[in-house]
Amino acid sequence: GRILLDKMGCGSSSDDPEKQQRKIAAKTIKLVILGTAASGKSTFFKQMKIIHQNGFEESENQNYLRIALANLYIGLKEMIVMADQLGFELDKKNKKNKKYFLEASSHEGTISPQSIERAKDIWNDEAIQNTWEERDTLPNFTIINLDYLMNNIDRLGQPGCVVTHDDILRCRQRTTGIATATFPFGKYYFNLVDVGGQKTERRKWPLVAENPTGMLFFTSMVEWDIPLPGDDEGRTKLDDSLDVWEQMINSEVFQNAACILFLNKSDLFEDKIERVNMKDTFEEYEGGHDFEAGANFLRDIFIQRCGEPTKIYSHVTCALDTSAMQVVFDNVTEQIFKLRLAVSGLGL
Repeated sequence: GRILLDKMGCGSSSDDPEKQQRKIAAKTIKLVILGTAASGKSTFFKQMKIIHQNGFEESENQNYLRIALANLYIGLKEMIVMADQLGFELDKKNKKNKKYFLEASSHEGTISPQSIERAKDIWNDEAIQNTWEERDTLPNFTIINLDYLMNNIDRLGQPGCVVTHDDILRCRQRTTGIATATFPFGKYYFNLVDVGGQKTERRKWPLVAENPTGMLFFTSMVEWDIPLPGDDEGRTKLDDSLDVWEQMINSEVFQNAACILFLNKSDLFEDKIERVNMKDTFEEYEGGHDFEAGANFLRDIFIQRCGEPTKIYSHVTCALDTSAMQVVFDNVTEQIFKLRLAVSGLGL
């Protein structure tokens, strides 16, 4: 709210507060951002802050540096554990380094020159690189941008390092609770609501979804063969995403909302589809290693779960790409306004 009141407060002083609120409400576009954990929806939320709110406060930047360095420690620990599980043995000279990263507590927000060298030695170990190559299929692997963090470790480890937007977009942080951002867009105001995607967070979704103008649903394109942790029925992370999507898209809450599907992480999908054939998971898939065929196949699976497929818009996206997300968001707003007109009868 603060932006709303600042901008809208210059109306006639004779307007009573209730009337002002109604005016504001009429011009507010409420977009609820949903999706399962690690689908990229919070990355999109950060992009909107970069594009429409001039980025982040200094305190937020400092916090993101802490998160980036914590991600680095967590990612290396995950790699070491998974190398063991896959039977890849680390070089004997990395024995102390392995012990160090396995025992390192959550990080304090700085990294010493010695720890940077330890991290490089572990990362360059053949066993860790072999494990990294297998990352597509590892269900408990969370730090998908570990290679980016390792490529930037010297800069991130400098005293007084100020994180870049690229760093912030690649920070992996579990969303808990509800984050909101409001910004003017032409003569309207957008109110974005981002809610955690973990199962425990999903019960909050109905609370934030009151009178939504649109639902932006994010799914990761690379989860078609990744087992869903803690599931005994052999389901994948994609199955979970599809079930949640079906529940939301056919719920009364979003009956009159513009529903937009983001097939996200297209950069990782482009890399994966060249190496992994989707036919191994879906017998009916005939697209081989073709990007377009794979993307269309995934989109169709989601559309099939909708009661009214005609009301769905979809975009293939990489939420890390700021300029591309700006274009996508412009398209999304156009689609939302079209639907608003249709619902109000003006577009018929």
